Amino acid sequence: MGAVAAALGIVLLVVGAWMVVVLGPSGEAQFSTTSKAPGAVAVTPDVLNALDVPVRVTATRRDGGSLLLAVGPSPDARSILAGSAVSTVSGVHYPQGSMDLRTSGTGASKDVSQADIWRLTAKGSRTATLVVGQGMGPETVVVTSGDDTALTDLTLTLTWNNRAWFFEALAMATIGAVLATFAINDLWQGGFLAVQRHAAKTKPQTQTHGATV
Repeated sequence: MGAVAAALGIVLLVVGAWMVVVLGPSGEAQFSTTSKAPGAVAVTPDVLNALDVPVRVTATRRDGGSLLLAVGPSPDARSILAGSAVSTVSGVHYPQGSMDLRTSGTGASKDVSQADIWRLTAKGSRTATLVVGQGMGPETVVVTSGDDTALTDLTLTLTWNNRAWFFEALAMATIGAVLATFAINDLWQGGFLAVQRHAAKTKPQTQTHGATV
């Protein structure tokens, strides 16, 4: 049991310390991908609403052109993008910080800027950022050029921040360190006592012969 406890403590210590370094004091988890395919880019609710934490969506065009980020109900976003070429974020990988893209549709891009389905929008040149809070889902973020021009070579970054994650990781590392220390100390003491007992049993006995009267 002592060996198991020591192994568990070491695992908790290593994983916790690693997460502390990766997340940092701000508890930041960031994922990025670059879309080379022409068309819009979408982040659906299975990623966007996966955590009960606001997510910061940042899009950057390599050519420095205009950008429109918009978030709205998923059924409406899906309807407005129907038939158009779209690259959809289908998954994220932690701690690699990468995202998977799935391409669909072959139709021309649409100007979605005038649609009244969007709850929040953000515009920019070269870079635009939109912070999406939770509680209104399922929602989808759509990234376009702001008109009917297809996007190409777009880098998309999703960032979640939760300081509680940092402290949870720190607590894990601390618990692991304490558990490993006590377990290893217990194993050492047990081994030391066993050696002493073995030495006592194998120590030659000195016999004293008394005189017979």
